[in-house]
Amino acid sequence: MKNRIKQLRREHGLKQSELAEEFNNFIWQNRLKIKPINFSVISKWETEKSHPTKATYKALANLFDVSVPYLKGALAYDDLTPEEKKLEDRLSRAINNAIADELKYSSLSNKENRRATKIALQSALEYYA
Repeated sequence: MKNRIKQLRREHGLKQSELAEEFNNFIWQNRLKIKPINFSVISKWETEKSHPTKATYKALANLFDVSVPYLKGALAYDDLTPEEKKLEDRLSRAINNAIADELKYSSLSNKENRRATKIALQSALEYYA
């Protein structure tokens, strides 16, 4: 099961250095507690000499607007029916939005964090329903 980082990077017309820059901007803008990367890290991920952390996979999936399983190579998007693709896209956006909010608000207290996550997930599901 090969990850789809290289495929998605190419589909977006990005060089490894450009993806690293976009990713670093994304984690900075969303105040994510993930270490910045450079092109050599992208290269190692694409050749599977190393692998992103769980948090990094979540951030990459959010950046590319795909699900984490798809990014990891578990799902073959092209094999889905048009209706399944539509559902996958809607669910991916809802889940990725909820994850981004969870990561963004992780500095809040547990009670505040749960409340913010619940509101974000409810609004995402209502929006994409």
